[in-house]
Formats: sequence, C-alpha cells, structure tokens
Amino acid sequence: MMELFQLRQKNLDALNSFAKTKSTLGDVLSVKAEYYNWTAPVVLGQNFDLRGSYKNFKEAIDMVNEQGGREITGSFLQTFFLVSDAIYKAMPNTTREQYLQDYLDSKEACEKMLQLAKEAQAEGDTVRAKQLVATYDAPLAAIEQLFAASGAADSAQLISIYTKKFDGYKNDINKLNSSLTLMQQNDCDNSDIYYQYAEAAYALEPTFTSAIGLAQKAQKDGLLDKMLEYYNTALELASSDAKRGAICLNICNGLTKSKQYTGALTYAEKAIKYNPDFTGKAYLKMANIYTMLGQYNEAIAYCGKASAADITVSGSADRLKANIQKAQASQAENAKARKAYDDFIKRQKAEEDFWKGSGK
Repeated sequence: MMELFQLRQKNLDALNSFAKTKSTLGDVLSVKAEYYNWTAPVVLGQNFDLRGSYKNFKEAIDMVNEQGGREITGSFLQTFFLVSDAIYKAMPNTTREQYLQDYLDSKEACEKMLQLAKEAQAEGDTVRAKQLVATYDAPLAAIEQLFAASGAADSAQLISIYTKKFDGYKNDINKLNSSLTLMQQNDCDNSDIYYQYAEAAYALEPTFTSAIGLAQKAQKDGLLDKMLEYYNTALELASSDAKRGAICLNICNGLTKSKQYTGALTYAEKAIKYNPDFTGKAYLKMANIYTMLGQYNEAIAYCGKASAADITVSGSADRLKANIQKAQASQAENAKARKAYDDFIKRQKAEEDFWKGSGK
C-alpha cells in the first residue's frame, strides 16, 4: 500500500487530468499517514515504530502549512498530535523541543482552517462556516488540553534546554527567533535566557520578535520609557497594518503576563484599530484580562462580543464564558452558605442572650 501511495504522489497531475474529484498532494499525504498509523501496528507487530507514523503525519502537516492549511481535517491534526504526544512521553528528554514545535504547528493549522470559517461567514456561507468550526474547534481544544497535561512546557526545564543551546544558536537568526517564539509561547519570556536570545537576535537582525523581547526586559528592569521605545520599534519593523495588529496582540500578551493589565487592554484596542479582522481575538484577550481582574460580568460581556465578532474564536469564548459562570455559581453558593452560617450564629447568640437575660 505504501508503494501505491508513492505512485499516486508521483503521478498526481496525470491522475487529476481525468478524475472527477481532484486530489491535492495534501489529500494524498493525509490518507497515507492515517492508513499507515492505523494498519502498520497490526501488520508489523512488534516491529512497528511510532516514528514511522510520525514521519508521515509530519510530511502532511508541512504541506498544509506551505499551502495554507486547506487539505487537512481536524481529526487528522488531533491524531498527529496524539502520536507526537506518545513519542514525547516515551522519550521526553530527547523529543521535548520537537514536541513543542509540533504543538505550535498543529495548533496553527487548526487556526488557519478556522480562519477559513471566518472567510466563509463573510461571504454569506454560514453553513460552511459552522461546518468548519464544528470540524476544527474541538480538535484544537483537545490539542491544547493534551499539551497542557503533558508538562512539556515546564518553564524550568525549557530554560535549562535553551541555556545549553544558546552558544550553538547565537549566530543563527532563524534559530534565535524560533526559540524566542517557543519560549514566549511557554511562559519563559521573563527569564534571563529569553532576554539573551532577544539581544542576540536583535544584534544580528532586528525583528519585531526580538524587539518585543527587549521591551519585556526593559519593563522588568523598570525602564518604562525604554520599554515603550522597543514596543514602538516592533510596530515600525512590521511591513503592514495587518502585521502591526498581530504585534499589538503579542504586546498585549506580554503585558498581561507581567500583570500590566491597563497597558494590555490598551494594546488590545490598538490591535483592532490597526486591523479590524483582529476584533474577535482582541475581545477574547480583553475577556481574559477582565477575568484575571475578577470583573466577571465585564469578562462575560467581552466573551459575547468576541463570539459575535469572529466565529474562529467563538468556541474559546464560549468555553471561557462557561468557566466564568461556573466560578460565579460557586462563589454565589459559597456566599449563600456563608450567609446561612452567619445567620445561624446570630440566632444562636440571640438565644443565648435571651436565656442569660431571663435567668437574672
């Protein structure tokens, strides 16, 4: 079967010339990866190696990222990450960095497909939009939950890994920027090694990624004017308002992590001004910020705004809203129980005072 798949890949253009349903290379690679993953363990028995499945899945995922993510189903992305997760659990010391990158890649592919839902909705095809959300939102949530449970993002271990790699990476701008992104995504962007990577990358070739890193270092050092200078530099280094909007969301993330909530809200609003397409994502970030501030009604309101503005974040917004309402219900129950206890103490004290008074 693997040889047949190879032949199909090789002769895809010729096959498409007379086939009623055209296939893309992504289609072929996806079917090949899933077929191998489900059948090879039975055929090969003890000789089966998960790395064979991983190789096929990775080849398809790379094709998705190259061609805009239009050929891969959500279930495929979820299965790929399950394979990556199993490999990581078997060899955590040697595959952690690969696993982190797989998380970012599979998450990115899901998000690209959800972006297509937004495009479909804008074109008036609400049926297609809802189908895409139904296909990709649940796998995205599953991937995020699986990753969160893995412990791979342990900041202490990641800092140790990137500290050891710094000498080998410090003259390679691509590795430096990739490492900065991975550390930023995994809560290591307040570490000394993160700042070292940012300084090295900025010295080689200033980019908005490294400028944001230096802004965060300036903020940690209490140099607020320098922080704003680097944040503005990050915006200047972007080539379009669309990219500036994305950078504002990254700045919002950095400020949120350092509990600079007012500034974070400001940059979320700036993201919308630069690129209205980011309205839903910005509202979702604002909902998270208000949740951290304990302003739950405001947070719920922004969840609703996010869901209404952008179908791609509607699932995340709905889940956040449900969690907030659950927390509110728990708080209300605790308050009710506390009030009942306080009322009981008051009644008990009143009875004691009565009997003490009547006994005089």
